[in-house]
Amino acid sequence: MRVIAVALAVAMTTWADETLQPLPGNSPSRELVADEFEAHENSPWFFLLGFSNAHPRIESEQLIDRYFNSTMGFLSPTYDDVMTVGDLRDSGLLWVPYIGVGRVMSPKWAVFAQAGYAAGKVRTKADDPSILILPLHTDVEIKRGALYGGIGADYFPFGMPELREYDGFMDRLRGTKLNVGPRITWTNATYKAKVKVGFKPFDNLVDYTESDEWLLPSVSANIGADVPISKRSQLSFNASYNRFFDERDDFEGPSFTVIWKRFFGKRSSLDK
Repeated sequence: MRVIAVALAVAMTTWADETLQPLPGNSPSRELVADEFEAHENSPWFFLLGFSNAHPRIESEQLIDRYFNSTMGFLSPTYDDVMTVGDLRDSGLLWVPYIGVGRVMSPKWAVFAQAGYAAGKVRTKADDPSILILPLHTDVEIKRGALYGGIGADYFPFGMPELREYDGFMDRLRGTKLNVGPRITWTNATYKAKVKVGFKPFDNLVDYTESDEWLLPSVSANIGADVPISKRSQLSFNASYNRFFDERDDFEGPSFTVIWKRFFGKRSSLDK
């Protein structure tokens, strides 16, 4: 946690230097940001909608392949392995949606808060001929869920994309800006597995249920690029590595996100 504190301290110090140091013409950078949003009729506040493609380790599911699949394969030569959440991960199907709100703090810094939720299950149910003549019945269901929320900051070393209208792909590509920044997240993760095994027409020999739940803090280092779409919209493409302090073998890993940012319109004089 001391690493996080140092990183945040450095970020706040850098932000303070940028916002308080006068620019040419004796105009503070805070006023420059205000003038820019005034000119483009945008608020410094923005809404974001994102989708994160997660690649957690999920090493606990290796026990299924090591013990369950091998045993069932011995009993039935035609038995097919259980589908797991790890299979969805390997197929690139673990997409987690989230929403958030952020604010531009200076020409190079933006902060935000975000929250999301995703849950799903995979089920493998089959009847296969067995070496004991009777059909082998297997039914395995795995369900995982994650509710999370967090805060973060983006630093744009070359400045943020301009808030203006763009003409064509190349104009938008030239206006793309790189960013880096930290994220701090708290995740409430749930897990539930049901396993049933038997030989038809008899009752199941195995009928087992296991469930667990964790509240897990994590930190992430992010690198990305913001692509301007219009004077109020941007697309952000990011890659990050998520480091968990507990249950690392299951939850730690990289993720890739696509974010749509939409700046709010400036308040009218009647709203002020």
